[in-house]
Amino acid sequence: MTERNEEPLGRFELKVSDDDADVAYLRLPTHAGGLSKLSRSVRLIDLMGKYEGPEVVLDFDEKGVLVGIEILA
Repeated sequence: MTERNEEPLGRFELKVSDDDADVAYLRLPTHAGGLSKLSRSVRLIDLMGKYEGPEVVLDFDEKGVLVGIEILA
């Protein structure tokens, strides 16, 4: 959460596929370093085990900061 006099670090950006792939990607606000380079992706089912629902992939940068979430229908 930012204080009122602080500038926000970035903006949320949601992209939804235009084709039949049924994919949505939520890019999270970047940290002070600017755009982050994707370093690691983790599937939600690998973290939770008994997850039921759409495939969800969490994207992390080289510092381990969550930078995006992909949802595959």
